[in-house]
Amino acid sequence: MPGFREIQQQEAEQIAAGWKSMVGMIEHLNAGRTVQPVQPTIMCRPGEEQYGTLPVDVSLYCGADYSYSGGTYASGGLLFTAAAMAAGAAYHANQRRKAEEASRPQWRPWGRFPAIITNRRVLLMIEQWSSYELEHLLMIEPSPMQYSVALHFEGSQPIMLRGPWVPWATVTLCGAMFGKPWPPGFVPPPELQGIGGPAPETVQHELPPGP
Repeated sequence: MPGFREIQQQEAEQIAAGWKSMVGMIEHLNAGRTVQPVQPTIMCRPGEEQYGTLPVDVSLYCGADYSYSGGTYASGGLLFTAAAMAAGAAYHANQRRKAEEASRPQWRPWGRFPAIITNRRVLLMIEQWSSYELEHLLMIEPSPMQYSVALHFEGSQPIMLRGPWVPWATVTLCGAMFGKPWPPGFVPPPELQGIGGPAPETVQHELPPGP
């Protein structure tokens, strides 16, 4: 079983490889070339081309069913009872506020799954293959410096993909859809406004703010 340092080394290698592949794809698309398919590992539809398979950490932008119910019982003298009831009311109000905040829509981690990208869809292996059709894609929000991308599909909850190969997958999807490395109107970070740049040392695990 690999030790902690070996795992860190493997992660660093994946980060560097993913970043290098993203930079290479940016150069490829900026030269006017098209995304090239790979040998498919799924049953592709007519006209569908598979571009790659990668592991991703998936988050959903959604609310949650949090509720709080509680009461306070106090016995004793009048002053003690009044103080206890006041403290209890403040405590329960705070707990209700926390429950309301927790139930609001936000990015919620779902798990790590294999993903496949094609010129028609994004597939996630969640018990079985779930397809997100690119023809229903409303918005794509790249965050290459955080190794993540948020995808908004019609009729579905927004999903966020994160991982060392997600920047490459983002550029590849944009190349397939728009013929360019980034979606229309997106301004890449300064580190990527040239051809590319050095990879950030680690994948950021903090969830970006929701839409």
